[in-house]
Amino acid sequence: MQQTGDQIGGFGIRRWRAWAPGVETGSDWEAWLAGAPAAASPVQPDVSQLPAMLRRRLDPLGRMALHTAWSCLDGVAAAQFVFASRHGSLPRTVELLAALARQQPLSPTLFSVSVHNGTAGLYSMARGDRSAATAVAAGADTLGMGLLEAACQVNTGAAHVLFCYADESLPEPYTHAPGNAGNCAAFSIAMLLEPVAPASDVYRLLPAASAASEAPVKALLRFLIEHRANADLGVEQRWRLQRSPGAG
Repeated sequence: MQQTGDQIGGFGIRRWRAWAPGVETGSDWEAWLAGAPAAASPVQPDVSQLPAMLRRRLDPLGRMALHTAWSCLDGVAAAQFVFASRHGSLPRTVELLAALARQQPLSPTLFSVSVHNGTAGLYSMARGDRSAATAVAAGADTLGMGLLEAACQVNTGAAHVLFCYADESLPEPYTHAPGNAGNCAAFSIAMLLEPVAPASDVYRLLPAASAASEAPVKALLRFLIEHRANADLGVEQRWRLQRSPGAG
């Protein structure tokens, strides 16, 4: 891995995509960043690229994740996949826990897509891509730790690494769980990371002096939309994403 001290060596971001319910235009994203809640929308993320059998296994979290991930992969035959989610498919986990409480048998199908790596598995099957896949859950630092994992994979030789983060509002009875303050509503973002290309911006992750001043998902989206020089993505594990103009 290319490092200088604790700094992660440079990588490129070829493209990125984000999705939230009812957020479609630039002004919608600006309002979302300013704190306006996403409008209720009957429109679901488009996952028509997936075979019907796999689409039926997706829950809302998986639909968001694969919608943003798929649209980053034009022209890319294979990519290592890093999927990050703080809570994963928690509504399905709640269903399983309720079945246990009623002493009912658990659904193997429901269980198979309730775990964090279930979405990564569906991605692999749908794409026919046997590249390495990693699932990350790291509490409030899930976004930053997932991006760190993806950046490290690029720095150890991967040609393409697809990073995807997705989470949704917590279901009952967890809506008032400790540490849930500021929990973002349904949101997904995917980024295609690659080695630095000539004349392209260079991105690095390096230790940050302070914790993020806003939710990491908003800090990252603001960084990408507003073309900012840096974004603090850590809460307890403090990392800063930095952008430097490419030479050329």
